[in-house]
Amino acid sequence: MTVAYQGEPGAFSEEAARAFFGRKARLAPLESFKDVFRFAVQHRSSCGIVPIENSVSGSIHQNYDLLLKHKLHIIVEVKLGVQLHLMVLPGVSLKNVRSVYSHAQALGQCEDFLRSLRRVNVVAYYDTAGAAKMIRERDRWDAAAIASGRAASVYGLRIVRRNVESNRPSIISMN
Repeated sequence: MTVAYQGEPGAFSEEAARAFFGRKARLAPLESFKDVFRFAVQHRSSCGIVPIENSVSGSIHQNYDLLLKHKLHIIVEVKLGVQLHLMVLPGVSLKNVRSVYSHAQALGQCEDFLRSLRRVNVVAYYDTAGAAKMIRERDRWDAAAIASGRAASVYGLRIVRRNVESNRPSIISMN
């Protein structure tokens, strides 16, 4: 079975897929929630996993709308605790960071921490792990990502601040 999820390796949706399906499934990272739903419809022997609710930000309306549009069924709910970390390339100091990238919901969850940073531009990106991947691939010595500890490991980044979310623990419900 193949399980599609939105994001890059190291994304929280990947973590939820691994938590429920374990090693039984092949995981397929896709760029958008729409792509996950299309995949699930086109590959009937497979499924997709998407967040539907965040304990801090509330419902993820786009995924409810996509669920109705595609007439798919929820087969399981996975509750996932989320810890968000600020990460940079090895050798980069926090004082050198001028931009912080992450998914819009993650940025919202880290609002208090982000307000404490001076002269830093906050930039919404399509995925938390995607932000970490971009910093590594583009060799961004002036940027940081907010993502999971696994994303830091996957992309060889150094965590400079742990648990930067405003409300702990944050829980995401995945279906």
